[in-house]
Amino acid sequence: MFFRFYNQPGLYLSPAEQRALRKELLEVGKASLDPMPNYQCLSSRPNALDDKLIVVAYIDPENSGDKQQAHSQRAVAFTSAIYLDVPNVDHVVLHTGLTIAIPSLQRTGILAQLFTQLFANVVPLHPRGMWVTTLAAVLSSLVQSEKTLYKTHPCPPERRQKEKQSLKPLREHLHIARAIDERHRAKLLISPAAVFDDEAFVFRESLDWDAAASFRKDVDDVKFHHRDNGANQYFRGLMRAGKGDEVLLIGFFDGARMWEVLEQRLQKSKL
Repeated sequence: MFFRFYNQPGLYLSPAEQRALRKELLEVGKASLDPMPNYQCLSSRPNALDDKLIVVAYIDPENSGDKQQAHSQRAVAFTSAIYLDVPNVDHVVLHTGLTIAIPSLQRTGILAQLFTQLFANVVPLHPRGMWVTTLAAVLSSLVQSEKTLYKTHPCPPERRQKEKQSLKPLREHLHIARAIDERHRAKLLISPAAVFDDEAFVFRESLDWDAAASFRKDVDDVKFHHRDNGANQYFRGLMRAGKGDEVLLIGFFDGARMWEVLEQRLQKSKL
């Protein structure tokens, strides 16, 4: 498997190259999404790729999956992030956006690999670090983000105690959440009728509209769970079953944290 990073590809790829990239993304999407949403990097808008930061995972069946031969490569997963304009916050705010993998790769650690590739490419662009947001009902996505970031809110109590974090959100958490609630709902596919619960940091009924139909999941389906059952239970407890709720998780990431995460994963690989 190998990865490619596209930094705002709509600004430099030719129209033909953009169509080819979008076709690859749609092929991955078709394996998991029904109906196909006209959203984010999957959108048919001519400028849909202009503001996206995309990592695509490829396999190459004809070359043992580790060589970049264009004639046989196949896209199997991607993550597509976007910057958010948030006033009164000193650092860049990156929303992790849309992450999809073909079914056979789900629960294989592909999410961690995609985010590692994303941050490895984005962190050098912002050496002072960045705030990162995730909006999801999928427990594996929430837990993975919580484990990757720090200064996270909301956060499982075990980690909160370990890092001596307050139960209350930081000023930056509140500013970012309010900006999303008031200015960026369309970018995050949040229902216009959704209500932001600022105690739980949950958009109530965020997915309860036709545009988000393909993203509605059964939060109790174990195939969408992380291996960390305690963290699963924490985030599951913030949402109501069958209501289309989504948790807004906000954390910080920088070069020091990236090395910590890489070291943790290296240690796990040796076990």
